Amino acid sequence: MFMARQRPLERGTPVRRTSRRNASRLGTLERRYEFHVREAIRAAFEGSRDKAATHSGLALAISRELCAAAPDPARHQPGLAAALCAHARYGDTPLDAIALLTESAGHYAALAQVDPALYEVPRIDVLTRVAVASDEAGHTGGAISLLREVVEMYLRAPAADPAELDVGLARARFHLGRCLLKTGAAVGGLAEIDAGLELADGALDRLRLPVHHPGWLGAAPRYLQLAAPDWAAAAVRAMTLHAAGGQWDSAAAAAGAAVLLSGGLAGLGGDRLRAAHEAVRDQADAIFARAEYPQRMAAG
Repeated sequence: MFMARQRPLERGTPVRRTSRRNASRLGTLERRYEFHVREAIRAAFEGSRDKAATHSGLALAISRELCAAAPDPARHQPGLAAALCAHARYGDTPLDAIALLTESAGHYAALAQVDPALYEVPRIDVLTRVAVASDEAGHTGGAISLLREVVEMYLRAPAADPAELDVGLARARFHLGRCLLKTGAAVGGLAEIDAGLELADGALDRLRLPVHHPGWLGAAPRYLQLAAPDWAAAAVRAMTLHAAGGQWDSAAAAAGAAVLLSGGLAGLGGDRLRAAHEAVRDQADAIFARAEYPQRMAAG
């Protein structure tokens, strides 16, 4: 492309220095953004909601600043979309959460128009969170309808990372199953949770993570880390319900996932997570004994 010849800069001109200063400032903001995102996730895992909300709010503020100050705002749009989605869980009311999620979905929709393989799955993930917020607001029926739509959207979605798609679809099924159970649809609810556990297990196999190492979850992609609490809760719910129904093999399979995920969360640190893992392990050991389930599946 033809470019006009530039005039030589006069001695003492601040243009180049200003550009470098701005680039340095943006770089600092990017590093701060990543720091606060990591700390928000860590604090949330440890149960420190106030600390997590503080870091999450700072990450959101920085992402807005990056979009406003950068020469190419689109470069920081994915970070803003992610920060909005993450911070929605700390809204004072479900309506606050939905407002942030709606803004996030708008950004992801624009990004998905340009690169659907990269951004369609995160866009759908936001809708799962909208459904969860709707359920928390007392609209469980509406949440179920939306989650059914979300499942169909995942099944048609392109994905640059198939494991990310399967983890997102599994998470939607976890919440769909949980909501169905709330309405008394026990068989359908448990079937959705079991389907989600199978999907998540397949995604974990493809990622080839060192799951027998205590710190394996810390090496996992961020989308898996964010899904881990819902995955662990779904596995505990499934093992409890299957055990109550005397379905010991199914209970043991769910227990293996519950021990693995709770162990991964415990490996991130914190007394609360370690205590939760020990409680899950005790419950799982009783189920393994009834099912004669291979103990190697419960590593972690």
